[in-house]
Amino acid sequence: MYSGPAVLHCKELLKKVIACSFDAPSPKVNEAGNRVLSSLLGTLVLYFPLEQYKSCLSYPGIKGLELWINASHNHDVSILTGPRWHIAERDEIEYAKELVNLHLTGALLDLQNVCQGRLHGNDTGKEKEHLRVIFLRLDACLRGLRSCLPDFKAIPEVSSCQNNEAILPLSIVGEAGIAIGDSKLREEAAETVHEACKFLLKERADDTTLLMLLIRVMDLIGNYGSLEYSEWSSGRDSWRVVSGSLSEPHVNFITDHHALGLRRPQWLVVEMTSLHNTWRASQSKYRPFYGDTISHVPHHITLLSMDLLNLCLQTYDAVRVSAGDSLKKMLKRFPPLIKDCIPLLTSSLKDPQAVEQSALGACMVLMSRPVLRHLTENWSSLTSFISAVLGSSHHESLKAQRAINELFISFQIRFGGVRRGALTPSFNPSECNQALTHDGLMLYVKEILESAASSLHWRYNLMGHGMLLSLASLLPDRNDVSEADVGLALRYSVAGHFLRNLKSELPPLRPISAIALLLLLGTSRLKQVKTREETLSTELQPIHEKGEMVKSCTESILVPILKDHSFCESMVHSLALDHHYSEGQGRTGRGGGRFQLASDLGITAMMPSVSRGWPRTLSWESSMKGESFSPRIAKLFKCLLQECGSSFLEVLHSPLQDVINEVDERSRQCIAAEVMAGILHSDVPCISEAWDLWLEKLLYKALMQANVESVPEWAACIRYTVTGKGKIGQRAPTLRHKILVTLAQPLPSSSSTSLIVKRLDFLLAATVELSPTFLEKEHLFQLAILEEVVKYMTHSAPQVRESVGRLICILYSNLFQSSKSLQKSLTRANYQSEEKVKFPGSSISTDWERFLVDGTLTAAAKIERHGRDSTDELSPNLAISSNNDDDESLKDSVKWMETIFHFTIGGIKSGRAAHLVPVFIGILHPLLSSQDTAHKDMSALARSTVHLLKWQTFEGTYASQALTAILGAAADSNWRTRIAALTFLQIFVYRHAYILERVDIALVWERVQLLLSDLQVEVREMATATLSGFMKGVDSQWASAFRDRILDAALSLVKTKSQSSRDIRSRMTDNGSIAPVHGVVLGLVACILSAPYDIPRWLPNMILALSKFRNQPAPIRGTVTKTISEFRRTHADTWAFDRIHFSEDQLEVLSDLSSSTSYFV
Repeated sequence: MYSGPAVLHCKELLKKVIACSFDAPSPKVNEAGNRVLSSLLGTLVLYFPLEQYKSCLSYPGIKGLELWINASHNHDVSILTGPRWHIAERDEIEYAKELVNLHLTGALLDLQNVCQGRLHGNDTGKEKEHLRVIFLRLDACLRGLRSCLPDFKAIPEVSSCQNNEAILPLSIVGEAGIAIGDSKLREEAAETVHEACKFLLKERADDTTLLMLLIRVMDLIGNYGSLEYSEWSSGRDSWRVVSGSLSEPHVNFITDHHALGLRRPQWLVVEMTSLHNTWRASQSKYRPFYGDTISHVPHHITLLSMDLLNLCLQTYDAVRVSAGDSLKKMLKRFPPLIKDCIPLLTSSLKDPQAVEQSALGACMVLMSRPVLRHLTENWSSLTSFISAVLGSSHHESLKAQRAINELFISFQIRFGGVRRGALTPSFNPSECNQALTHDGLMLYVKEILESAASSLHWRYNLMGHGMLLSLASLLPDRNDVSEADVGLALRYSVAGHFLRNLKSELPPLRPISAIALLLLLGTSRLKQVKTREETLSTELQPIHEKGEMVKSCTESILVPILKDHSFCESMVHSLALDHHYSEGQGRTGRGGGRFQLASDLGITAMMPSVSRGWPRTLSWESSMKGESFSPRIAKLFKCLLQECGSSFLEVLHSPLQDVINEVDERSRQCIAAEVMAGILHSDVPCISEAWDLWLEKLLYKALMQANVESVPEWAACIRYTVTGKGKIGQRAPTLRHKILVTLAQPLPSSSSTSLIVKRLDFLLAATVELSPTFLEKEHLFQLAILEEVVKYMTHSAPQVRESVGRLICILYSNLFQSSKSLQKSLTRANYQSEEKVKFPGSSISTDWERFLVDGTLTAAAKIERHGRDSTDELSPNLAISSNNDDDESLKDSVKWMETIFHFTIGGIKSGRAAHLVPVFIGILHPLLSSQDTAHKDMSALARSTVHLLKWQTFEGTYASQALTAILGAAADSNWRTRIAALTFLQIFVYRHAYILERVDIALVWERVQLLLSDLQVEVREMATATLSGFMKGVDSQWASAFRDRILDAALSLVKTKSQSSRDIRSRMTDNGSIAPVHGVVLGLVACILSAPYDIPRWLPNMILALSKFRNQPAPIRGTVTKTISEFRRTHADTWAFDRIHFSEDQLEVLSDLSSSTSYFV
């Protein structure tokens, strides 16, 4: 391939070899000649690097190693010499032209003669073999020349010419090689191949071998630069695969050298440069025909595209796929060709006489991205496409139906609307007569669906409604006063059609209809009235007339459908079927939900959003937004009620009551919750009247009788009804306060635990959506609920305490945020401070922060005192046989602590922790001390709380306050609390190292150093780990001062002349404590372990000082042995480099510490 001028020495021999290979009777020899001719032409005319793969002599003693370079950062510029490129000389060009005349021009002449019947007459066998050889010769020449054979001439448009001067087409600079011939040769080849295509389709339509060769030749002629692009694409993919092994990494972990850039083999850099030039050559003639074309599509390209289109509709799969790939590339380069292909493609789908194979080929081409893009730009083509898809039901084969279904799904996924100005047919009179308008097309699709509703296959029923939904998305906004009355009537007519489909037995059709209704109804008439009141008087008249027209359409089309006998009942029951629950699915299992077929995903999932995102606030548990509650269905009933008013509410009363009474049917309860949510959030005038008559009682009944499985759905219903309106949710719904009052109704004293939990869940769902700027009555409501639920903090049921903790978290955070804004308006609520929220009119005289913190401190002290005084541990379930006051008080304290832990967990998970930080700081000490007690359930919950709280950030002065609380826990009398405080301190300091004051850091170091000499060995070891972590990440001056101090202390113990090792041991034995000496040793250990993978200059002295304590009693001796073992393990891989930092004496001491003591020594 890359021989260059070397082939000129045997050019005559090569000509003979190629000629003999094409004359041989063997097909394999013919194909070998094809490859030889293609490679020969490529090596003569193409640009390619010479001597790309060569070894370098820059490395002494090594032969055959290629040179690695970095073109971006290389100090030795002399080695960055570019490669030599092959540029064809005159002899090579002449030889290439000779080959082209012999095998390209000659083959075209032979092909013309064969097609005219001049060579073989009736001998079909010789004719087939001759055609095969001709096509191989053409393929070899075109494949070898690539883009060196000039492209078709671009014909400038008349409008783009000024002063009789043609505008040159915009192109990218890039050539693959020396040009051979001119564009007339490519045009002649296109004309000849076009005649050959007609001949083969007429005489040899069943010969797949010749048709495949013909498609290869047509692809090479029509798709200029496709070979270069394929070569670049394959080279890019290969580079991605091997780039990791052929690039030097930035960082070298063995030495200190860091590379400034990626070094690669020089041959690879040359290859990437050659690939880039190949890409530029593939794009050099691409742009002149793209988009709003500068030039007309050449006539020969049109001929080839139509031939390929006919081949796409052939019988054989291989022929269709190959022709389709070539045609798609041609359509991508020449988008205007798509308009000419649409009629034949759509007729292959719509024509009853069309065969299965033509439908498969048409779907393959229509599914391509250029065609789908064209459908959004040309209304006539879109009209023809929709009519063809809906009229293709006569294709009954499984393959054809699958292809049509895939085409429809692809269209729905990629259809994003029609560009502005394309909703009308083209200015071409013939197209104006054939294409329907937008309204006409919608009526056409609607009539098809209504007239053949019973006989239409379910798949086409689904397709038709999907098309109708796509067309409905192109309608203007309903508030636009410029929309004609005819268009408004059409909108409501189509809306009525989709409204009837809500009770359809076809499952995917119901969600489509719901989306369509939300899209068509859009802004309700209630919002239009409010908008009309805010409009200037000069604009009132057209808006008033538009509102009257909307009212008339609603009463004449939608209301009669809703009042139809049993329509609402069937609609509600059918929508309930969309909520599918798997057998045995419980409250905690999320995954049952709206049932939707896979084929429906392409229709509904890709449609534009027709409702604002809900819920507005964070949901940290699935029960707060329902397991299968659909806000889309809730908004659908809300829009229908706003549109039809009391007429719809009257007919909806009985079906709603029926589904609410079916308590054991989860799907019925879910649809009841969605319907109730839409009704209560609609804000229509008739709702207030119905609330007093029957709606409040029905809601309360539904909430109280809901079972455990349906509680999440009704909680989501409550949350939806109290959600604020408007873009930012600041406007309260009309019935919000009445709903809150209903939820606040007290329960009987004999209520069960499940009923209490259910009510608390509903209150939580209601309060979580209240905005910080809520009204005064809502503020007082939350204060009343707060005063009530604090009485449940010591309830006997764990699930009640969990719900109480979460609810108090939400209530307190809401009150904290609104305390400043409502300070003046709530003076009667006994506010005494601008920043503290207090309980009005209650026995609790302090603010809520102090109330929680004091109660927690008291409960924790009582539990600790009981654990210290009691000799028998409590059982996990707190089953205490005695009934004295102390035992009951202890039970209440444990329950209080568990509620506080749920309060903390809820505050962190809900994202409201920033408002509860003062409480978190106050309960931090009791929380740390509760992780290891005799009450196992409470301790497990405390550990879960600490696990979440350790990632909480304390900003500003709160960081110092939190640190003070942690250090106070580190000085607790209980050693388990001190360990918990040290564990929490490690993460706290790591996350707040850059915002803590230097005074606070000094206090931390002082406290942890004191704990090195703690009486409990576990505390000392945890203090060692804490100090080791501190020295890795804090300011170096603290670590340096500590290292100097601990080294001096160690040396003072072992280097005093009047004191031997035996004296040290005897003194420790006399004093009865080894904690101070062990603390010094652990300080050395912390310093050594702070540098696990390198050797700072102070480390050898630390190890030497540590070795002096190897003969001390336990646990000092074990600490020394364990530390040295850990040091040798972490430095084993780099010990050959690390040992140079030690002296010979230090290495000897280290060797003695690492070796085991022998009995025989």
